[in-house]
Amino acid sequence: MALSGIDVHEIDDGSQKIDNNAGMDTPVLKYNNISSYARSAVFALLALLAGCATPQSDIGQNSTSFENEMAVKTFSSGYRQISERYIEKLSPSELALEGLRGLATIDPTFKVDVDRDDVVIRSEVVQSHRYTAPAKNDVEGWANLTVQVLIDAQNEAAVFKQAKVGNLYEAVFDGSLSLLDTFSRYASVEQAKRNREKRSGFGGIGIRFKRTDMGLTVTQVFPETPASKSGLKPDDIITHADGRSLAGLERRMAGRYLRGEIGSIVDVKVMRQATLLNISIRRDRIVAPTASHSVRNGIVHVRVSGFNNRTTRQVARNLARGLKEARRQTGQKAKGIIFDLRGNPGGLLKQAVNVSDLFLADGRIISTRGRHPASDHDYEAKGADIAKGLPLVVLINGRSASASEIVAAALQDHERAIVIGTTSFGKGTVQTVIRLPNDAEITLTWSRFQAPSGYFLHGLGVPPSICAPLDSKVGASDLIDSALENAVRHSETLQAWHSVSIQQKSERERLKSICPSTNKRNPVDIKIAEKLLQDASLYQRVKALSPSIASASTGGNK
Repeated sequence: MALSGIDVHEIDDGSQKIDNNAGMDTPVLKYNNISSYARSAVFALLALLAGCATPQSDIGQNSTSFENEMAVKTFSSGYRQISERYIEKLSPSELALEGLRGLATIDPTFKVDVDRDDVVIRSEVVQSHRYTAPAKNDVEGWANLTVQVLIDAQNEAAVFKQAKVGNLYEAVFDGSLSLLDTFSRYASVEQAKRNREKRSGFGGIGIRFKRTDMGLTVTQVFPETPASKSGLKPDDIITHADGRSLAGLERRMAGRYLRGEIGSIVDVKVMRQATLLNISIRRDRIVAPTASHSVRNGIVHVRVSGFNNRTTRQVARNLARGLKEARRQTGQKAKGIIFDLRGNPGGLLKQAVNVSDLFLADGRIISTRGRHPASDHDYEAKGADIAKGLPLVVLINGRSASASEIVAAALQDHERAIVIGTTSFGKGTVQTVIRLPNDAEITLTWSRFQAPSGYFLHGLGVPPSICAPLDSKVGASDLIDSALENAVRHSETLQAWHSVSIQQKSERERLKSICPSTNKRNPVDIKIAEKLLQDASLYQRVKALSPSIASASTGGNK
C-alpha cells in the first residue's frame, strides 16, 4: 500500500491546536495548521544560489549548482504530489502562482499577476519582471519559474537576501496550500523531523519533565524505558546531562541533551531529596505512551490519548492487565469496559483500524474514498474480540477527532459499544504525509473516511446514544431515562445522519448541534457508563437505541 515518499496509513492530528507533550524528552508536536518552523530550509539555499545566479528573467538559464537543483526538485515534487493526490483537483499553475503570492509574507508589496501568456512580478523593492508562463500542467516548468523568481528577488532586495532559505520554502508552500483545506500544511525540515519522531519514536530515556531553577524535575517515568530501568522516579531533579548544567535552559534545549542516538549513553546527575546521584542511562527508542487503565468496582477504564505506532499494543496490554485486576479485586470477571476517547485528537489510521479490530471479530471497520485511485481502501476486521464480548462503553467529546472517530463509529455501527458524551469533532479526512527532497514534509488531505453504516464523518462527527451536555444540571440516571424516552426522536436523527450528503453543510451543522460538542471531559460521562455496566438489562436497552449497520442506510452520502 505504501507509495513512493508517502505513508498512506497516516491521519494527521490537525483537528485541534494542542500541545500534549510539553515537558517531555520527546519533540513537541503541536497540532497547528501552519508550522512555525517551516521557514528555515530554503533561504540558506538561495543565499548560496544568488551568488551563482544571473539577474536574468529567462527561466531557461538557471544555475546548475546542487542547491538550485534541490530547490527545483522540491518545488516540482510538491506541485506534482498536490495536483495528483489532493482530494480536489488543482493544476500546477494554480499552485505555483498562489505559492509565489505567498512571498508577500516576506515582502508585503510583492504582487503576482498573469498577463496573457506571461507571469508579471511587481514590488516596491524588487524590479518588475515578466516571465513566460509554462503550460498549465507543466510541473517542471512551474518549479523552474518559482526558483528563478526567488533568485531574482534575492539578487535585488535585501529583505529576501537576508532571510533564511526555509522562509522561502515555507512562504511558497504555505501560499500554495492556502488553496487547500486547513488540514493540509507544510512542515519545515526541523518540524518534519519532530513529526516523524512523534509517529515512530526517537532516541531518548523515557520521561516527562518540567523546568525548575535547578534543572529538570521528572513528572512522569514511562514504564519499561531506560529511565524506568535505571531507577529514575517522579520528583527527581536532573541537574546535569553529560556534564552540562540543565539549569536555566529552555525546555526544548534541555530535552535535546537527554535525547540522542539509540544505544548511546547519557550520564546524568540527579538530586533526590538531599542525595546527589550519578546515573548512566543507555538511550532506547521512545514512543510516548498513549494508553493507561484503572479498575473500580469491577469495571476496567482504559483511556487512550492518541494513536501512534504502538497504541494498539498498549491498549491490548492495558486491557489485559485491567481484566486481571478486576478479577483479583472482585473474584469474578470484569463487569465491563469504559473506553475513554475524550480529548483524543487522533493519529495513525492503521492504529485506529487495529484498535477497532481488538474488539471486532469481522465486518467493515472503515472505508476511505478520494480522487486518486490509491486513496480508496476498505478495512475489514479480522480479530477475535480480546474482550470476549464484555459490555463496552465508548466516551467521546468535541475533541475526539480523526482516528478516535473511526474507532467510535466502527464499534457503534457494529453494536459492539454504546457511545456516550457529546458529538465528536467531525474530522473525517485522511492526510497522507509526503516527504519532500529537502527532507521537509507536506501533509495532504487525499480522502474522506466513511463509517461502516455509510455516512461520511467529515463536518458531522459520531452521534452519542446518550448525550451528556457539559452544562446539564441533571444526573446520570435522568440522562439515561431521557435517552430512552426520546428513542423515536433519536431514531429520526440517525436516519437523517445517514442520509445527509457531503454537500449539505448547513444540514450537517444542524445535526451536529443536536448534541452540542464540548471540549471538556464531563464527569457525568463516567457515572452514566458505570450505571450501564452495572445493570446488564439497562445496558441492552440503551444499546438498542443505535441500530446496527444492517438496518442503517448503506448507500452512503456522497
